[in-house]
Amino acid sequence: MDRKTFVKRHIGIITGALLYTAPYNLLTTPMGLYSGYLTGVAQIIRTVLSGFFRIPMTFDWTGIILYLMNIPLLFLAYRTFGKRFFAETVFTVTLTAVFFSVLPVPAVCLIEDKLTACLVAGAISGYGAGLILRCGASGGGMDIVGMYFLKKNPNFGVGKISMFVAVFVFAWCAVCYEPETVVYSVIFTAVGTMVMDRAHYQNVKMSVVIITKSAYIGDFVTCQLGRSATFWKGTGAYSMEEYYVYVTAVSKYEANRLQSAIKQVDENAFIIFQNVQSVAGHFESHL
Repeated sequence: MDRKTFVKRHIGIITGALLYTAPYNLLTTPMGLYSGYLTGVAQIIRTVLSGFFRIPMTFDWTGIILYLMNIPLLFLAYRTFGKRFFAETVFTVTLTAVFFSVLPVPAVCLIEDKLTACLVAGAISGYGAGLILRCGASGGGMDIVGMYFLKKNPNFGVGKISMFVAVFVFAWCAVCYEPETVVYSVIFTAVGTMVMDRAHYQNVKMSVVIITKSAYIGDFVTCQLGRSATFWKGTGAYSMEEYYVYVTAVSKYEANRLQSAIKQVDENAFIIFQNVQSVAGHFESHL
């Protein structure tokens, strides 16, 4: 990785971590709302420590609790996904804990209307989480667990793990708080999840048709991207020259890498990218 890419990636991670945490402290925490992610579990523990055990807190402990909860998951990330992903995730988790701890929590939400606050908080926080993932890192939490099971079983979705956590958090809210708290917490989490999926290029699938004279493209797709591809030999209707025709399915993030690689070996290659709603068959979600 060159220096420019390294700096750009880490600026993206820092920005993403700030955008992810700021809506919690400035909007949802003053309203007493909870996230449906592992952050929500950390919020529950914070509430139990401060409310039931009367432990004084001069700042929001959510970030510290979340950091401690991530420690065993970080070891799992190191063993499963390698040093680079581990280092980026440690960096992100540390940033998140710091931002949670230093950003002020006002006594009253900065946006008076609760629904508007939920929508704004979910959109900003979700974009921050998606930006972190787009930069090749992770905020830790259940992303690591979901990706671990996904690696073991390609048919296992990361969202399944997150769903279990969300059910626990919202069930706890339903028992301890008014229905209004549950409803607004669900809205905040749902908006955040939808925005994160749109911001995270790995969740956007594309079909690709490549017409080229280079046989190297197939090796790049299978060896570098870890995708399968189908190819055949075709003939240009005008030039009557022979070409390789490749068809594959990739994420939008991988499409950028694929296009760059193709242009390096065949700048005259003809490439068609098209967004698709879904891909049936063996299509594994890569980070």
